[in-house]
Amino acid sequence: MEFREFLSQFRSDDLAFALKGLDLPVSGNKPDRIIRLVNMHETGTEVKKLLKAFRPEDVRRAAKSVGFIN
Repeated sequence: MEFREFLSQFRSDDLAFALKGLDLPVSGNKPDRIIRLVNMHETGTEVKKLLKAFRPEDVRRAAKSVGFIN
């Protein structure tokens, strides 16, 4: 699964929360927010750092939705 696909499992407000924590603009729709995070990853930011910007319960919900956890 690509990182972009996984990010699509988050709610738009979850993405906004993470973007704010990473000092990135939170404006735009869900695809705009996903692109900002994907661009950070593509320019060298580790997935681990990006996922730490989310609330733990948001990561669990997204992981559960794709079957990573039960």
